[in-house]
Amino acid sequence: MWRKLVRLGPQEYSSALAIMKRDETEETVLDIVKKLRTYADAVHGPTHARIAALETQVRGLADKMEENHKELKKDILQISTVQVRGSGTTRKRSLDREEKSIPRAKLWSFLRECGENMKRWDGESTDAMTQRLHELLDGKTMRGSSSKKEAAPVTQGNKDNQA
Repeated sequence: MWRKLVRLGPQEYSSALAIMKRDETEETVLDIVKKLRTYADAVHGPTHARIAALETQVRGLADKMEENHKELKKDILQISTVQVRGSGTTRKRSLDREEKSIPRAKLWSFLRECGENMKRWDGESTDAMTQRLHELLDGKTMRGSSSKKEAAPVTQGNKDNQA
């Protein structure tokens, strides 16, 4: 019966069953089932525990990322802006920039999420990145967005050429 079980049993257990020392006495099916369950628990128990621990860690990291993203949006929306004139151009600048500025890493990640080409921002100042972020939030310019243009009216002559 032991040989049949080794041959016909689940393939993942067959090699372990083949090397188990068989007692001299004939074992019942119940004894073999108990051995198989013990072996399965020993093999799969720690694996399932590790998987559950990893799932918990991933959920925690996802929650932390979501919380950081919400905090970043809140920080950006709380920045009050005033008009600052400089060299004939007008641009927005934070009132309390010296007191509370957005960390460069947060600006970097938010611009990346908005679809910006981050190679362009390598070496740029934090002020320039903040200004671009304000532009994106105000909806003034979006990279890669196409503006709809009005098509020229079709004249009778153009219809003949198209047909």
